[in-house]
Amino acid sequence: MSPRPDELVRRLAASIRAAELYAPGHPLVQRSARALLLAAMAQLQHAQPIIVAFLEGEVVVNDFRLPRTNATLTGLIRDMREREVEKITIGAGIELSDIRAFMEALADRTSGTSLAERLEARGVRRIVIGRLAAEPPSEEGGGLAMARQVYSEAVGSAEQIWEAAKAGEPPNPNEARGIIDSLSRLVSQDRTSLMALTALKRHDNYTFTHMVNVTSLAMALGKSLALEGPMLREFGFAALMHDIGKVHTPLEILNKPDKLTNEEFSIMKRHVVDGAHILRRTPDMPALAPVVAFEHHLKQDLSGYPEKIGARELNLCTMVVSIVDVFDALRSTRPYRQGMATDRIKAIMGQQDSPAFHRTLLRRFVNMMGLFPIGTLVRLNTDEMGVVTSEHPDDPFRPQVKLLTDRLGQPLESPVLANTWERNDRGDYPRAIVEAVDPDSSDIDPLAYL
Repeated sequence: MSPRPDELVRRLAASIRAAELYAPGHPLVQRSARALLLAAMAQLQHAQPIIVAFLEGEVVVNDFRLPRTNATLTGLIRDMREREVEKITIGAGIELSDIRAFMEALADRTSGTSLAERLEARGVRRIVIGRLAAEPPSEEGGGLAMARQVYSEAVGSAEQIWEAAKAGEPPNPNEARGIIDSLSRLVSQDRTSLMALTALKRHDNYTFTHMVNVTSLAMALGKSLALEGPMLREFGFAALMHDIGKVHTPLEILNKPDKLTNEEFSIMKRHVVDGAHILRRTPDMPALAPVVAFEHHLKQDLSGYPEKIGARELNLCTMVVSIVDVFDALRSTRPYRQGMATDRIKAIMGQQDSPAFHRTLLRRFVNMMGLFPIGTLVRLNTDEMGVVTSEHPDDPFRPQVKLLTDRLGQPLESPVLANTWERNDRGDYPRAIVEAVDPDSSDIDPLAYL
């Protein structure tokens, strides 16, 4: 007998009531959490996520619309409407700790942050709160807040894809398409916010944020090459899946703080072949995805890996993914290395004798990103610190900066906009950027000032 979607929703409603009425350690709360976990696990099949949608007074679990036959369902719909929750996605591998944290977050109605942000703060990534995205976000509903929500949901979905592949299940193309569709709209409508989000250096979730960052950057570069519609989405699909073969790479090798031995590097290099095999065996997977997974470490002159594959022309998407993959990896903080500033990365990648990248594509990518991308925290020659808010169209060294601290390092009462391209009466530039600064070293969140 197949599990019933209405049982899951009934357990969800009961857990919400219990969390609001009793303390977290109360036996009824604990029983409700375990019952909800069992109901969710019964619904999870083939590592596919459960999507509970609240749409116009109806509840839909995946493709099953529940009849409104009791007060419990009516109350749950009203509760979700008040919380501005339109969709709850429950991913494979959910644990009791996820359920308990979810219930505690639901019970907190006094917080000034959204439910989605509270779940993220608690480290819950297998339960994702979001809005239905049947239509592109309007201008009124866009901006950084919308971009942050889309990005957060994409990272959560990327984790579900990864965990499914790690468990031996084929990656879910439908889950991937949801990520691509959301990011595609942002690339088209609000690339600035999306690029600012990809610039954040995260110590945790690297695998999943890297998947989303590479997808976003590859689609942005693809769009600058006049790619549109299905072809741009296929670019994003292949970028999202480029490293999926690493699900078979031991964590002690992926996160080793020291240089890999020859034997360890040989194991690491297998991920390109493993990824191609995984994607070729996945139904409904676009043909470009296994090609990019196989080729993305070959380098422009084929001196990379896998070795001895003979002469071949690299796919355009491979060349794009190769660039953005290295760029995002170098700027991210990892157990074995601190993230680098953008100007330093571009100097490394742009070395004239480098065989790794297509030179024209690399130049286009550098021009697209700017020397100091929007959202970069910077220090000026005046010792002031600020966040880049706008790039100069002609001079990448002189963007607009929102100043946050004075010359002594003290926070300003109100941020001040400064155009570093403006000259003084003597014709000199009174302000110039000296270096990019890692936000983690200063306790400043750049996104809060955009």
